[in-house]
Amino acid sequence: MKLHLLLPALCVCSAAHAADLSAWTHRQTVRITRPGLTRIELEPALLGASKTDGGAAFHDLRVISPAGAETPYILALPRMIRPQMVEAPEFKGSLNPASVNTVLEFRAPAGSTISEVALQTPEVQFIKSATLEASPDGARWQTLANNQLIFRQSGTEKLRFSFAAAAWTHFRVTLDDSRSKPVVFLGAQVRRDLPELRTLPQTVTIRGRTETAGETHLKLDLGSANVLLGNVRLHTPEPVFQREATLLNARARLFRLQYEGRSAEEMDMSVHQLATTREVELIIRNGDSPPLRIEHIEATRHPVPAVFQADAAGDWQFYIGNAQAAEPRYDIAALGEKLRDAGAQSGMASAVEENPVFNKKATAPDVGDVGPAIDVSPWAFQRPVKFTEAGVVVVELMPEVLARAANDLHDVRVVRDGRQIPFLAIKPGLEREQPVAIIEVSDPKETTWSKWDIQMPFANYPASELLLDSPTPLFARTLTVSEQHETERGHFERILSNANWQRRPGQPASTFHLSLYSSPRAGTIRVATDNGDNARLVITSARVLYPVVRLLFRVPDTAPVQLCYGNRTAPYTRYDLQLVRPEFESATKVAGTLGDEEKLPGFEADPGSPAGKGGPWMWAALALVVGALLWVVAKMLPPKGEETKEP
Repeated sequence: MKLHLLLPALCVCSAAHAADLSAWTHRQTVRITRPGLTRIELEPALLGASKTDGGAAFHDLRVISPAGAETPYILALPRMIRPQMVEAPEFKGSLNPASVNTVLEFRAPAGSTISEVALQTPEVQFIKSATLEASPDGARWQTLANNQLIFRQSGTEKLRFSFAAAAWTHFRVTLDDSRSKPVVFLGAQVRRDLPELRTLPQTVTIRGRTETAGETHLKLDLGSANVLLGNVRLHTPEPVFQREATLLNARARLFRLQYEGRSAEEMDMSVHQLATTREVELIIRNGDSPPLRIEHIEATRHPVPAVFQADAAGDWQFYIGNAQAAEPRYDIAALGEKLRDAGAQSGMASAVEENPVFNKKATAPDVGDVGPAIDVSPWAFQRPVKFTEAGVVVVELMPEVLARAANDLHDVRVVRDGRQIPFLAIKPGLEREQPVAIIEVSDPKETTWSKWDIQMPFANYPASELLLDSPTPLFARTLTVSEQHETERGHFERILSNANWQRRPGQPASTFHLSLYSSPRAGTIRVATDNGDNARLVITSARVLYPVVRLLFRVPDTAPVQLCYGNRTAPYTRYDLQLVRPEFESATKVAGTLGDEEKLPGFEADPGSPAGKGGPWMWAALALVVGALLWVVAKMLPPKGEETKEP
């Protein structure tokens, strides 16, 4: 069956029903002037709104006809993410004693678009001047590179010639042997590109730079997420260097070499990968060399075309941005190879906009809005959860809540009108920083020791890491972090961490990160180190980090919700919500905040609560027990005046 007859049948079969689009966040209108096969290159703003995580890229895209029906499409993504290097046929080399040069000749595979040539040689140490010529027919020749340096030196090599892609069929490389002996070349490879591997300019902004031990980390802003990167080029004024660089999963050796007044360089990275986030990190490994000066960065991206059969003229809608969207299974996919190269019309696209019918509640699976009834009287504290929309609410637990709740959060409940709301506890791996006061204390009994008291914001602060700063240029110390802990048996020292900290001359005065074995319970912790026969270590400032913990729960409306915590006897929760955890986490969130803390009846009833004081009945029972013990002891003593006889 011919293509123009098969496409309408597929479209009628697949687009028989109108789509519910309330779960999609963004849309774009495309005006098509006549029916027929249509190709639309999707704009970066639209692709950046995609929320797919796993599966095919951009599978949350939906194409909607003027009649409101979902229409099948294919994405004409590059067949080959990385260009293919193939052996060049008919390779031969010859020496020309008269002109003191070597001539290499070879061809390209028939019907290929070539953009790069790479020579192959077993030589481990050489440098040559080379000229590359190319011909579309073997008769007419054009110079693509003149007197370019090719070399292999100390593990670095440049044996490639890059140029604008074209349908070259014959190549000729002339090597200058006047300054060094001839080099044996065994063959050549050519890079065969496909038409859809064309690229477009991509804006890149350097947002941050961090220097670590032997590495430079550059934070690059691509302007939007979900960019299908092509090549990335670095610009630096450094005259001579060699570095290894990593971006996403792509690695490259970058260098610049000066030789007899000429230079050779390789500053391009072939990435050809999807950057799913707006910001990516470029890592440059400096080793023992000083960091490179990077002036700016250029990049290219691959276009992402959508191809579909428009059954009518008018305004078509492209919807995107639904993490819950299933990957479509269109019959038209079977024609993908034919459609990607078929002639097609285009259309006029408007600006990308937010979906006016978007509903955050529609992005989460339906798991029910309330759970079983709950009596909150055994709990010690509660806080109102404030939010303005229905849907999946995300609320971050502040340190005050984490301090009063159990470490594993088994006593946390989300409650509405006396019933539980199922929730998920999320630990995204983030940390918040809190400055703390640090005071050096003297100990006349241990004169070689330096000790500091750190005042925590409050007792039971959920700190996971201690950050310390020191201007001392040279030292090696073992730090001990401890606290005085009080139990029924009395006071004892509780070790929170031990770590070695050292700094050598020339190293930057970076912050020391000291992980804690467990969170402090006391309001003050102590840092101590033995200076031995050295000058005293100076610590000028301290901060603590605590882990970010968030709760996710779904509400059908904006009625009040309470967060309850502080109940040591609370059973562990077992919500069915865990079965749809990935879908729930990827839903569009409604931001929630916590209000002021309120005390519940359990505050007085639980003597073990961090802030509880115990009720009057507890104190009366304790007095009765003490009185009884005193009476027993008194009865065991001999009467006054009675002497004990020796046996």
